[in-house]
Amino acid sequence: MNTIKETAKNFTKGLFNPDNKLSLIPNWLSFSRVIGGVAIPIMTYTGTSLPILFGTVSFLAVSDFLDGKAARIIAKGETKEGAMLDAISDKIFSLALIIGILPVMPIFALNGIMETAISLVNTKLLSNGGHPKSNLFGKIKIWPLSISLILAYTAIAAQNLSIAEINSELLLSISTALSLGTIPIEGINIKQYLDEYKKQTKDNQEADNPKTNENKLVDTNKKTNKKDNTPKFTLSKENHQAIVYELDQEVKPQKSKQYTKRNKH
Repeated sequence: MNTIKETAKNFTKGLFNPDNKLSLIPNWLSFSRVIGGVAIPIMTYTGTSLPILFGTVSFLAVSDFLDGKAARIIAKGETKEGAMLDAISDKIFSLALIIGILPVMPIFALNGIMETAISLVNTKLLSNGGHPKSNLFGKIKIWPLSISLILAYTAIAAQNLSIAEINSELLLSISTALSLGTIPIEGINIKQYLDEYKKQTKDNQEADNPKTNENKLVDTNKKTNKKDNTPKFTLSKENHQAIVYELDQEVKPQKSKQYTKRNKH
């Protein structure tokens, strides 16, 4: 619980009082997706024109790219608060859009359940002192899910504005297919987050357990003091003379005898 409170504190700090004031620009770019997640359903159902709706959606999509660039160029580096704001804003954005589309397309409830499960696993990991990490499948599944939501909102807006040029039924069909196609990827993503949760929880428990650390130290010492099985040489009376002889030959090599021819008198 303390970790969640600390996260909320860092979230607020990143928006209103970061250590580097220049970080306010990328941080609010990230937070704009939270605002947009609430604004898009309202704009769609109240009959906002398509150009304004498309402009808002396009800005929010680009903001996911701009906040990182702004952090590196303007703020001279991404902060801990900024990275957390980016991840949380993405999750709130997708969940808000899913909730907003449910009255018209309840099929998205399956995606909502999957995304909620991912959020709960990461929240649990965070509360245990862990650090949630994004993964490849998380980055892959966001694209078909985002496209399916954009198509669905476009179809609903076209129906409310009575724009005959846009085939709303076709857009809704494509949106439904993409929504269902995203579910297996989300399932794999949940498993990956669960594995990461178990791994980090186990590592934290072992780090906090003195007995485990003591056992690890004993194992390390055993490996360090591993018994040498190399045969040992034993000096005996029999091989002593041979060694002395060999050493004597190396130190004082035997001189070859020189023979001279004796003169006969």
